[in-house]
Amino acid sequence: MTADRSAFASIETGSNRVGPERQVPLSVWRTREFQRWYGTQRAAGNSLLSARLVWTFPGETGCGAVFFWALHVRMFVAAERRVKENEVVISRPDISVAALYRRGVSLEDTTVVLVREFRSPASTPDGYVHELPGGSGADTTQPLFLAAQEVVEETGLAIEVSRLRAHGSRQVSATVTAHHAHLFSAEITEDELARLRTVCGRPQGVLRDSERTWVEIATYREILTRRLVDWATLGMIAEALSAP
Repeated sequence: MTADRSAFASIETGSNRVGPERQVPLSVWRTREFQRWYGTQRAAGNSLLSARLVWTFPGETGCGAVFFWALHVRMFVAAERRVKENEVVISRPDISVAALYRRGVSLEDTTVVLVREFRSPASTPDGYVHELPGGSGADTTQPLFLAAQEVVEETGLAIEVSRLRAHGSRQVSATVTAHHAHLFSAEITEDELARLRTVCGRPQGVLRDSERTWVEIATYREILTRRLVDWATLGMIAEALSAP
């Protein structure tokens, strides 16, 4: 009897899992973000008791790849010796973010480069998000190079990776999503700032991804008083500007 090669191929590309781990779809299991979340939970002594896929949003690459995913999990919380089962874990690929700034006479007078972009979840007066240049890519294992790439795509300014200072990574909204933002920063020159001012009225971004961004220049004071950015972005700006 001849074995079906396609059946063996699907087994060979699987992953070795036991117990409730088998309830996690392979497309989610293989994401770096799931593995990091699951690894930190296990390191804390917590256990996955069950998992049910709620939804996925497909990635651009096809081949079963997912971009967003939501998993309803039932967890044993070791430190509290109780079961938590009324939440979902949501994630997407990590993002790389770059804070570009030009120092002023004071922190409040420091100039920061933002981008404005229409994003459907925005609940802002103008329907746009105002944020630092950033995003994710097909390869999230090189966050430094991804940050430089995002700056070019969203502002038109090319920044050498050697100029970008790393500030580490953190979750963006820990009660909602498991993905991290990798933060970098660079002080730009007066000439670069002037160049960015000239493109403020021109759209940037990657059209094939339905991305259209507009460069905005604002002082830290304006960002605070006009409430231009969300709390997560404000925290990243504060981290970049307060670092020695």
